[in-house]
Amino acid sequence: MIGIDMDASISNPQIWLIGIIVFFLAYNYLTKESWKRLPPGPPSLPLIGSLPFLGSSDIREPLRKLANKYGDVFTIYLGSRRVVVLDGYDVIHDAFVKNAKVFSGRPNIFTIKIITGGYGIVSTEGEFCREQRRYALHILRDFGVGRSKLEGRMLEEITFFIQEMEKNTDKPLYPQAIIQKSVANVIASVTFGKRMNYEDPIFTKFMETFNRNFRVIGSSGFINIFPFVRYLPGDLFHIKQLQRDYDYLISEYQRIIDEHKKAAKEGKQDDDFISVYLKKIEEEKNVEDSSFTEKQLVCLCNDLFSAGTETSSTTLEWAILFMSLNSDTQARVHAEIDDVLGNDALPSMHHRIQLPFTEATILETQRLGNIVPLGVPHAVTEDVYFRDYFIPKGTMIIPNLYSVHIHPELWPEPEKFKPERFLDSDGNIDQKELIPFSVGKRQCLGEGMAKMELFLYFTSMMQHFNFKLAPGCPAPNMKGLLGLTNTPEPFHVLVEKRNSK
Repeated sequence: MIGIDMDASISNPQIWLIGIIVFFLAYNYLTKESWKRLPPGPPSLPLIGSLPFLGSSDIREPLRKLANKYGDVFTIYLGSRRVVVLDGYDVIHDAFVKNAKVFSGRPNIFTIKIITGGYGIVSTEGEFCREQRRYALHILRDFGVGRSKLEGRMLEEITFFIQEMEKNTDKPLYPQAIIQKSVANVIASVTFGKRMNYEDPIFTKFMETFNRNFRVIGSSGFINIFPFVRYLPGDLFHIKQLQRDYDYLISEYQRIIDEHKKAAKEGKQDDDFISVYLKKIEEEKNVEDSSFTEKQLVCLCNDLFSAGTETSSTTLEWAILFMSLNSDTQARVHAEIDDVLGNDALPSMHHRIQLPFTEATILETQRLGNIVPLGVPHAVTEDVYFRDYFIPKGTMIIPNLYSVHIHPELWPEPEKFKPERFLDSDGNIDQKELIPFSVGKRQCLGEGMAKMELFLYFTSMMQHFNFKLAPGCPAPNMKGLLGLTNTPEPFHVLVEKRNSK
């Protein structure tokens, strides 16, 4: 028998030390994020993450394939940044509505941070954002956004829009600039208290800069993944151009705010967002750490103008393109509008229920146009278990709205333009799971305004005009050009004046 040499045994202090080391090693091992069952996904390579598995800059289809492989909640890495993608209506609704408190954060995105400085409401979070969002909604509702009070302003601008379109009948027209300037004037009337002439050189320069700024931000994915490239010589990734354009836009908002301040000192009362907000700043000037500042107002102007211009104008561009390519649908919309309005009566939101096929055509445009296919990025504000997966605090969340709007179980033959899919057996609107404005606490601030805008503009356009592709101009690729929004490729149409009954 082999005896035990007690003198060679491990002492009690050593046992305790080994036990403590084993405990901490085990704790560290078991609490690693990888052992908390992160959502699955493609491999992540050093430095570049999952980028080789995402294909081209248009990641809509690659994400769709990854969802088919890994499920409706999966993880990708953009460089070193972890991103969880939500695919399909049910999972997006579950996250943003049922778990809104946790999923309503915003990620720290380099290009947004560098140009906004943490102001505005689109890219901020927490109590600051909630307070600012509530107050902005309060002002907008007072101005009738989403209600009939705003209708008069919109119809006035639509009159100018129709007149401008009439100047361009029977010749090839790329309608983007006219549509965009008109839609911009609607939010300008609410925010700034005035509209601008389409030929105004200042307005033209502003919109050209606005468009370029939007395009550069939309194509800035690389610099958001690898911010260090901003130190490279030159301006290969357009970060300097982005900053110059943003500074110019901000200077224009500031100029308009200064005009309002001067008018207020002279006892003139303006009826717009800026004037109301300036009064709030004055009321809170002695409140310590008040969130109501002039810097915040400037950035709010930019947020409102961007949100109120880009998505609605892009949707109307898609609507013209779809009408040009679907003559049977266009004829049916014309017939319905003629029966209800003729060619003289101004459309009203009261007519919406009388024009179900016209409304269905707008909804189908939003679905197939997929204007904001990947939504606006969110972030989780704390560690969370969701759908049996662990998602660490700060993880960026991408809601794949594209996956919702092209899902064949929700929309049979999803690639086809079929407005009737939104009509029930009685001919009434059945909107189903259409979420172009996203869902939850951070869904689009201007949804009510946008819905009114799209209906009044589209109905007015179709009441007065017929659209078809200009001869010799091929149909563009219907996938569109993906940036911050999904815009149609440039196209030219013939705008024909109608003589309805």
